[in-house]
Amino acid sequence: MFCIAAFIVLAIISIFSASHRKLAKKAWGCTMHRITFRPCDTSFKEETKSKLLSHVAKRTPKLVKAADIGIEVASFALVILTIWSILSVMYSGLNLFVWGTCTPNQASSCSLGAETCSIDKIDKSFWELTSEGKPLDWFVAQAETLGNTIANIPIRLKTWNAENYLPQNVSYYYKKDSTKPTALEIVDPGCSVCGRLFKNIKDAGFEDKYNLAYIAYPIKNPYEEGEYKFANSYTVTRYLESIKINPLNSLKIPADWQVIERIFTSKDADNISYQIKINTMLDKTQTEALIQTWLGDIGYSADQIKQIIADANSQKVTDIINKNYEIVDKKVNTVKIPTIIFGGQRRDGLVSVQDLK
Repeated sequence: MFCIAAFIVLAIISIFSASHRKLAKKAWGCTMHRITFRPCDTSFKEETKSKLLSHVAKRTPKLVKAADIGIEVASFALVILTIWSILSVMYSGLNLFVWGTCTPNQASSCSLGAETCSIDKIDKSFWELTSEGKPLDWFVAQAETLGNTIANIPIRLKTWNAENYLPQNVSYYYKKDSTKPTALEIVDPGCSVCGRLFKNIKDAGFEDKYNLAYIAYPIKNPYEEGEYKFANSYTVTRYLESIKINPLNSLKIPADWQVIERIFTSKDADNISYQIKINTMLDKTQTEALIQTWLGDIGYSADQIKQIIADANSQKVTDIINKNYEIVDKKVNTVKIPTIIFGGQRRDGLVSVQDLK
């Protein structure tokens, strides 16, 4: 292990110091012997160790033996850490290529990927599982994640057609035009990055070039059953799906899109973003009341709003949302929200105005 460790150290040093390159070449020769199961160059090993130990011998001769053992232990640790680092970089790079994030289970924690509201999964550390007496579970989980990543390499190479992933009761920003291509965005009403994507879409005039559709996908909280990453996202989604069932055909922009636009881009009388207000200041009942007020402003009658309320709480809407979950989780198979499909590609996370033009 000493020769390999010496090569690692000298290879790094020789990048900046030409005087160490000759020694690095010797270490490389010794390393090649070791990895091909041949005896190492004893003279190199002894020469190098002697130089290191001579400094100890001059000051504290009694510690030479301990230092000799320490060098071997440190060499072993350095080689293991180097191998671990290389594998980690390769693993993260593969995830970055496939998913657009180096940490698929917590996509937003990877600074190398686009801004996102990640679809998080419970990912306990090795030490947490060890303390629970389940250290092998960590290796199993890592193997499953790697296997899933490898299995999904083709998604980065395929041509994406938004038409293949449209929801059952699709709603377009403008009336569908057969001469335009289709684009599909997957958003969580509570996700601030989704709001920024929507603003970029408007700034780029994207909705004029594409038949723009969406899937409302309230991100689940993996740590609390029946809860969501943003408290009122599921309530808003139920209303959006109910509004789709009860459209006002006279509108240029469908009512559900108008509700989305207000959440993502508008502010109340106190200059507070409606998205922030819904996420942090309103409970379920207050969120419903706000949407009902908007529906009245858009042009729905009292009876029509009552029907929307009834449908929002129906099994029919629950089934629609569950089918949308299946599309996103099993077909699109993204780990990042927002996701938008257009131009033969799937883009995960925030997309710039320039890339949308």
